[in-house]
Amino acid sequence: MIERMSAQFDAGLTEAFDTVVRGSARLVPALAAAMVVGGITWIAARLVFAGVRRVMARRSTQAHVDLLVARFFAGAVVAVGGVAMLAVLGVSLTALVASLGLAGLTLGFALRDVLANTVSGVLLLLQCPFTIGDTISVAGSEGAVVDVRVRDTILRMPDGRRVYVPNTAVFNGTVVNISSRSAVEFEIVLRAPAEADPTAARTYVLAAVAATPGVVREPAPMVSVASAPSDRLRLVARAWADAGAADVDAVRATALAAARLALQ
Repeated sequence: MIERMSAQFDAGLTEAFDTVVRGSARLVPALAAAMVVGGITWIAARLVFAGVRRVMARRSTQAHVDLLVARFFAGAVVAVGGVAMLAVLGVSLTALVASLGLAGLTLGFALRDVLANTVSGVLLLLQCPFTIGDTISVAGSEGAVVDVRVRDTILRMPDGRRVYVPNTAVFNGTVVNISSRSAVEFEIVLRAPAEADPTAARTYVLAAVAATPGVVREPAPMVSVASAPSDRLRLVARAWADAGAADVDAVRATALAAARLALQ
């Protein structure tokens, strides 16, 4: 009896092993084919992304639109490739869709922050409060926009550091587009002896500031004169520098030096 049971066990084990081997033999080609399809999909998505951006760059002047269109086409290629991989593996797409119906609710709840950031990123690209390369101030950070990704917006700070701001914070927060300004205001303060002629001092400073390279004509510079507590004249000059063509700090320093020289 023991020998009979042992023989039955060996036969069952052999049959199970044969079943696993036959199943693996049938599955290996499918896995290999799926890996090939996945590799082709990855390469095709990268090529489509680069190609669409190159074509859009020739026809569009808005980098954010190029980025959105390129990502859409690359995502479409990935989706088609994913369906092809499942078909190669023999997965029933009808059963998969039915299963994903319930799983989608669970994933949607678990990934609600990711989905919110993704939707916010798409809306930012569509509404265009800024574009790639603009300098913006948002969520306590100020820097140049490097990229708008699925989850966050990347800013490059003046010192070279990168700040990753969640898209929801950008979309729901107050965004100041500094690059949209055609001129940036700056102010300089000077002192003159109390016996100096206020009208002449104002004229000299105004002429020096207006002649500074980088200072725009409209709005025109302004200079106000008042008495300081030390019985010296206090002159405050306000002017505007070209935001797109000049370094505002350098223009301010040059205007200050010119005004001091004029007062002498």
